[in-house]
Amino acid sequence: MKKLVPAGWLVGACMMLSLSAYAAEQGPNEASVRDVENAWSRAFITGDAKALDDLLDPAYVSVNASGVPRPKAEIVAAATRFAQQHPNTPVQPLQPTSTVSIKGDTAVVTHHGDKETSVDVFYYSQGRWHAWYSQHTTRTTT
Repeated sequence: MKKLVPAGWLVGACMMLSLSAYAAEQGPNEASVRDVENAWSRAFITGDAKALDDLLDPAYVSVNASGVPRPKAEIVAAATRFAQQHPNTPVQPLQPTSTVSIKGDTAVVTHHGDKETSVDVFYYSQGRWHAWYSQHTTRTTT
């Protein structure tokens, strides 16, 4: 029986290393940023206030193209109104033209639309991404 104990420890250690490697793979990477952007869109379109509350940092601010800042509470309220006024709106995935830049535990996503460019800033903490700031800018036509 004593011979099985070291084997059990070895199996347990291998499992822990495997789980640690899996967790590290799921950490701050481009795929996880794209996933959280898609979850954010889904939460906004469907008016999922809980998901938005979990995603947006308490100090989150979104500055629109006119320069008007809107705090987290206004964004959550806007999502609730949008979902009520536009039921069954399809959720669009993050556009392939959006770029993701990661530096350590910080990610910047730049969205390139026809009429607007916007930037979302995230930080990675406690195993997930949190949106901290967004800036929207009207594109000029040339």
